[in-house]
Amino acid sequence: MSVMDSLFDGKIYPGEQIVPDNPEYDKTNREIDALMKRLEETLEKKEYDMVEELCDLLSVSEDIQNKEIFRYGMSMGMRLMREAYESPFLMSEDKEQENA
Repeated sequence: MSVMDSLFDGKIYPGEQIVPDNPEYDKTNREIDALMKRLEETLEKKEYDMVEELCDLLSVSEDIQNKEIFRYGMSMGMRLMREAYESPFLMSEDKEQENA
């Protein structure tokens, strides 16, 4: 199946499939989990619920930002490909091959 078909059919989820393979990422997530547990044990339920709501809102904000970064990266990649394809150097190579 082509990439285009997979995207159209909803079989590719870049935002969900990419998990950083970075020890710092794992360490940071463990620290976040530990801090959330301490907050849950320390704060009143109402206060902890507000912390969870804040985390949820930050997650939504990050998702929006990541989507825009993805769009920008895809657009930049396509523009780069187009520029490379339309390069005078590439065109002169094609003409040389046609004349050979």
